[in-house]
Amino acid sequence: MIMITSKNEIRGFDPLQSQKLGNYIYALRDPRDGKVFYVGQGKDNRIFQHFEEAQWHLSKGTAIHQMSSKTIRIIDIWKNNEDVEWFIVAYDLPDKLNELSISDIVESAVYDILAESQNGEPLNENSPPHSSRLSPEELIAFAAPLVSPNIPLPFVFIFPIQNAIQGNIPVYEATRSAWKISIGNQSNKPAVAVGLKNSISIGSFEIADWIPSSISSRYEFTAPGHPYPQPYQILLNKNWNTVIAAAKGYWQRGNPLLVEFDGNGRFRVLLGSQDKNSWHNCI
Repeated sequence: MIMITSKNEIRGFDPLQSQKLGNYIYALRDPRDGKVFYVGQGKDNRIFQHFEEAQWHLSKGTAIHQMSSKTIRIIDIWKNNEDVEWFIVAYDLPDKLNELSISDIVESAVYDILAESQNGEPLNENSPPHSSRLSPEELIAFAAPLVSPNIPLPFVFIFPIQNAIQGNIPVYEATRSAWKISIGNQSNKPAVAVGLKNSISIGSFEIADWIPSSISSRYEFTAPGHPYPQPYQILLNKNWNTVIAAAKGYWQRGNPLLVEFDGNGRFRVLLGSQDKNSWHNCI
């Protein structure tokens, strides 16, 4: 049995150091490949608590599957007789600016740039809050008009197709399949489907029929003119951020939405929210 001796003998700041640091953002780096594997925020001795946690698991003989990826990496570094490298990214940060935590903003920015780089995404169990990362497509969304059709549309299905598009699947195919849609919702007509990429509708098609997909318990629709339908122009190239905000939790889990537009600047969520009666302003 190989005994692993914990390293990183420095486990605390002195009072003057803590006072100077205040609120800070820190990073943990693997000395073997030079990659940052964790980004966090804190004050006082927060940065060293990760080492205390890893040492506790070592002393208890915790099974690997019961430890976080971060702790496993720390122990593996120690196993190779190395110290985890750490450094302060930013310090003496004010608590808030316009009700937003400066520490949250800075931590998120550091995390996002690492995730986009060759370093790879850090081993944080949760993504930092208040991320303000923008892709070129999301910047385009700033200029797209908010969706607000001038005619009543009783049933509009909204599908997340960003991952499919990245796999070079055509927009129509990405929009029409394959989804968990109940038989009851399939009977809702007339219906339209839109496919969103970064909140922008890049696909929009009328729904003619629903048929079973080759994927178990999922369905796909066909549009008039299948397999080469014409787009439904009224809902194409629109910004759907306002609609998504009304059912954000459901949408973020990768689920489709079903909404109704009254043609007078309002919508309600029929699938994706417990409140199916309240009308929301489109703009």
